[in-house]
Amino acid sequence: MDVIDYIGVNVLQSRVYLGLFDELDWRDEQAHRLALTKKIDRYIGYIRSGKLLLNYPRVRGFEIAIEYVSTHPMTSSAVEFWKTRERVINDLGFKAHIRGVDVRRSLGIPVEELQQDHSDPVEPPALEVLDPDPLTQVAGVTYLPPLPPRHRKQPLPILRRLAMRHAAM
Repeated sequence: MDVIDYIGVNVLQSRVYLGLFDELDWRDEQAHRLALTKKIDRYIGYIRSGKLLLNYPRVRGFEIAIEYVSTHPMTSSAVEFWKTRERVINDLGFKAHIRGVDVRRSLGIPVEELQQDHSDPVEPPALEVLDPDPLTQVAGVTYLPPLPPRHRKQPLPILRRLAMRHAAM
């Protein structure tokens, strides 16, 4: 059974996101890599089988992005592994994104808060003005001279066009 964690559509960017949530931690990297590879293969199979377009016909022609959402911190070797998966996904013609989500609060795990600095803001030093009037050297397109007659497109007279059409038949 094909299970896709989420599908999001960005109409403005003409992009479809297939979200892949990863709730496993990276303690057993070998098993995690195998599970992640199988899940990516299922996603690619879902796209290539046409089920995505069957379920979402309005996204035909949209760019497809597989978005990996990690709910646990990734080790450096896990990041390298994801980069290899990213290359495979890109070679297949899809985009790949990675995003981390901190789920510690929702799981009841205490999170150390960063202390905010409540001091008065400091105004940055003034920037030196290099050119007091930069617009004096810019020419507006409204002041450009017209093209000479030899560079303008000349329409063919109607009789000449008809003669050319008749000769082509």
